[in-house]
Amino acid sequence: MSKDLEVASRYATAIFQVAEEKKQIREFGEELSVIKQVLTENENFVKLLENPTLTTEQKKELAGSVFKDVNETLRDFIFLLIDRGREDYLMVIADLYKERVNNLEGIAEADVYSVIPLSDQEKESLSAVFAKKLDKKKLHIHNHVDKSLIGGVRVVIGTRIYDDSLKTKLKNMERQIKA
Repeated sequence: MSKDLEVASRYATAIFQVAEEKKQIREFGEELSVIKQVLTENENFVKLLENPTLTTEQKKELAGSVFKDVNETLRDFIFLLIDRGREDYLMVIADLYKERVNNLEGIAEADVYSVIPLSDQEKESLSAVFAKKLDKKKLHIHNHVDKSLIGGVRVVIGTRIYDDSLKTKLKNMERQIKA
């Protein structure tokens, strides 16, 4: 684990413990998702937060105005990150927090690549099969269209890849013919 990821993980653990104590795990998770979305969609805001010419107080004032509707504890957490010069970890912390919540609830995240968008029924079917395979209650599927697959699907869950695409089958066949 890289040093940065280690640091972000400690902060994610800390805010998760606070959420647990306050019995607001889900609420904190939802708000952290919104915070991440704001950061993802507003590149200029992120640049301002990471701007070394702004003082800590200016950054906190800026973050306070943008996140004025966020739970006070989370806003204080953001201020703490700014005080410690760790504001650039916020998106990673949000991801790690979501991972912890998913683990607690028995949920896994999956990226599914297909040639055409999957129907809800196909997503449910894939979710059921892979959730059972991974001993999870549920699988959240994020469908991505990738025309280069030619046919079939490629499922990525964490570090595991299940590739049943026509593209891969053809590549494997080509290797066997050349061997």
